Amino acid sequence: MISFLLLAILLSPALASKVEQVHLSLSGDMTEMVVTWITKEPLPNVTPFVVYGVSNDALRWTGKANTTSWKSDGKEGTERYTHRATMQNLVPGDVYYYQVGSSLAMSDTFRFSQPDPSKPLRAAIFGDLSVFKGQPTIDQLISATQKNQFDIIIHIGDLAYNLHDDDGNVGDAYMNAVQPFAAHVPYMVFAGNHEVKSRFHHIVNRFTMPRNGVYDDNLFWSFDYGLVHFIAINSEYYAEEMTIEAEAQYRWLEQELKKSKATWKIVMFHRPWYCSTKSEKGCHADADKLSRKGVLGFPGLEDLLNKHKVDLILYGHKHTYERMWPIYNKKFFKSEDPGHIKNAPAPVYMLTGGAGCHSHEDPADEIPQDFSIKCLGEYGYTLLKVHNATHLYTDFVDTSVLEGKLLDPFFLEKN
Repeated sequence: MISFLLLAILLSPALASKVEQVHLSLSGDMTEMVVTWITKEPLPNVTPFVVYGVSNDALRWTGKANTTSWKSDGKEGTERYTHRATMQNLVPGDVYYYQVGSSLAMSDTFRFSQPDPSKPLRAAIFGDLSVFKGQPTIDQLISATQKNQFDIIIHIGDLAYNLHDDDGNVGDAYMNAVQPFAAHVPYMVFAGNHEVKSRFHHIVNRFTMPRNGVYDDNLFWSFDYGLVHFIAINSEYYAEEMTIEAEAQYRWLEQELKKSKATWKIVMFHRPWYCSTKSEKGCHADADKLSRKGVLGFPGLEDLLNKHKVDLILYGHKHTYERMWPIYNKKFFKSEDPGHIKNAPAPVYMLTGGAGCHSHEDPADEIPQDFSIKCLGEYGYTLLKVHNATHLYTDFVDTSVLEGKLLDPFFLEKN
């Protein structure tokens, strides 16, 4: 009798359609917020949706969701169902409450503040994070989110180690672990080398990033946030020898930079061009360097970024933190104060790949390059604050303690 009861419970529609892995993202329209979630079972004859409003007990508005069914690339071929809905007509700066699900099962109620581009921007940026070594960083991000310290969180490749492992169950566990911050703050992601399996299968199907008008598959994107134009590039097109996609991305990037009127331009990709390693040459892996200068069929990106006066370039892949002088074509530009650079003649580079990787790197074992200013081996993330049209601030947050310790205060100033 007990076994039959348990079976009935396990097969009940509410449990089968349980809402998981809720996370927010930006669409590029500052009056919208996208919400994405997963169920492990289909929702036959029902429509998934989001309900939202300005108070917890008045979720007056509804947005229907689109559903994508997809199978994992593991041996089991587990099928998952990704649901995507957009909350519209939002007022920047206002607080909203929401639930997602269907008539079979609903999520908890979450809340978020709609980003207000008229106020200073606060962001957490990092690469290379898993639950296995990254739980202290996840805990700190959750704590900071609860205190309303972020407007956006950006993950620059290598998620979960790996989203596809164990038939996708590792990805499920990771996305549920980050839900306490990702369901309250836009969580923006793009691919690193650990997302390339089966042509980026999991990052394409699990997330909803701004459309680029080329492939619209989460692999490269951009959005404006007040004074800042953020651009995410897929460096894995180069490492995976995908020439058609690399050239299409380059054409898109060129147009993005040409048309942008933003005061600050910030570009992010996964594989580093400049950094200190155990080699006297620093970062010199062919797969990493290819996107910098390029070869036939693979257009180089460095000249383009420098030409259009990109201010800041961030990447991960190497499992540490390093801040560098402005650099162009291997030439670096020193100034009087390494903690406060004014009118940089080239992009400032930051490596921020130590959020919580499996194989951490210790800068004490590396050979510092001449262009290096600060190397840190603690787990953590980069804090970005854009104060106004003249001052941008970054710091490194050590997540070994819950409150976080600030280890590398830096100002970038321009007239």
